Amino acid sequence: MKLLKHVVRNMDQNVYIYFDENTKEGVIIDPGAQAGSIAKLIEENDIIPKAILLTHGHGDHTSAANELKEKYNIPICAHSWEIPVIADSSINFYMGGGEITVDKVFNDNDEFEFNNCKLKVIHTPGHTQGGVCYYDYKNSVVFSGDTLFYASVGRTDFPNPPQTADMGYPSSDNTEKLLNSIKTKLYVLPDDTVVFPGHGGKSQIGFEKKFNPFVKG
Repeated sequence: MKLLKHVVRNMDQNVYIYFDENTKEGVIIDPGAQAGSIAKLIEENDIIPKAILLTHGHGDHTSAANELKEKYNIPICAHSWEIPVIADSSINFYMGGGEITVDKVFNDNDEFEFNNCKLKVIHTPGHTQGGVCYYDYKNSVVFSGDTLFYASVGRTDFPNPPQTADMGYPSSDNTEKLLNSIKTKLYVLPDDTVVFPGHGGKSQIGFEKKFNPFVKG
């Protein structure tokens, strides 16, 4: 597997293109903006996109999704709990055109398979209610969105849709949920798992367990 990264500079948001170097089939993870630049990277490397995978519904991770969906005729995929966030422009900071429609809905522990790669969906609520990480256990790689960063963690003060109260999910201040997600869902992964976050540089699970000042293993 190979990885390309495009950084959307206004938010320093990481867009990942993860693909098989032999077949060139791959996925686009969190296309936050600048669809043209992302498409250029895809075409320069002869990549065949099969899907757009969203770690969560904030606009800095989704605003190029519709344009790329239309260009490549591929589905947008997200966790079922994140659909209310994606649909609510008052809380998701969306900057793209048209409303985003989620074509494939994930739940915890689902797998998305393309070519010879399987990405496990790990539901990690906290930053948002339906935030997920995508874990390639064969290649020891996890895409952590805004759940876990290098020596940091995602914010937990963003508002959530009103209906999330029915899920036992508070309207704000989800710090406990985020830290629990990291401890029970990510820190159980092998220490050598490489972490590719939604912002900033990469890390490893073992490093974060030892040195992350917000949540130690």
